Amino acid sequence: MLTIQTIVEAARFLKPKIVATPIEYSPALSQLLKVPVYLKLEFLQHTGSFKFRGGLYAISLLTEEQKKKGVATCSAGNHGLALAHAASQSKIPCTVFVPKTVDQAKFEKLKALGAQVERSPFPGYDETIKWSLEIIKQKDMHFISPYDDEEIMTANGGTLALEILEELPEATHFILPAGGGGLLAGFTFYAKNKNSRCKMIACQLEGSPALKLSLDKGAAVTEVPPCETVAGAIEGGLGEHCFDYLKGRVDHVALISEQEIFAAFRWMLASHQYLIEPSSTVPIAACLKGDLPRLEGPTVLVLTGRNVSFDTIRKMVCA
Repeated sequence: MLTIQTIVEAARFLKPKIVATPIEYSPALSQLLKVPVYLKLEFLQHTGSFKFRGGLYAISLLTEEQKKKGVATCSAGNHGLALAHAASQSKIPCTVFVPKTVDQAKFEKLKALGAQVERSPFPGYDETIKWSLEIIKQKDMHFISPYDDEEIMTANGGTLALEILEELPEATHFILPAGGGGLLAGFTFYAKNKNSRCKMIACQLEGSPALKLSLDKGAAVTEVPPCETVAGAIEGGLGEHCFDYLKGRVDHVALISEQEIFAAFRWMLASHQYLIEPSSTVPIAACLKGDLPRLEGPTVLVLTGRNVSFDTIRKMVCA
């Protein structure tokens, strides 16, 4: 189960093996939002995203039988990169199934890490995971979910929240991207248990609003129609287990358009000179759009990853 104790234990295991990424004050966003705003630079993590935490932790918990079978996952890129890197360190076979529309930079990095990469005939994540799970079952590989798993929530979101609150205990508002929900579930669980009055703001695609739909419905919406987007890492349905931890804990959901992602990407380059991947820009986009509840204290934006191809960068800069 996801507990404060398991998060503390995971953080202790990961601490000597990961980058303690910086928290940086943002003068531009602080002036815009009229509260102190900080950026958690998790895109500086190993493999270029926060998902290295979960991949490394999940590999560490495998049994000998699971190691022999090899691990497999379905990923838009970052979880696959994290798992492939951790598996290669432990000499465990790793297969990563990716959507047809996966960012080419992530695809090439997966191959370079020695993973067996299988490209789906489908553009969307939800169709791809259905297709991949059938193959994984046939080949009797050990599946590690990129988000809908308590161990992944513990390491990805939980340890990230612990790290932020140890350095910035006065933080009261947190703004994060939301895709399948693993990052948000672990982070929200830890932060709300430490300070029930803190506010959690989730940011997701207008064209793939699984979290918003789930909160409105009162049940996890695990599949949504595929949408064309440069932010493939946050496209698709919400995890059922993730929703169990998110219901009643999310204070606001900001819906972000494709053009707002492009604008936020360019704003980050102009204002902070940081090149981050499209899915990582949605907290910035929510701030620029003004789609936020009233902020009343120090606010932290989590910038989750940097893995983006040159073609996508050129498309976003020149749009």
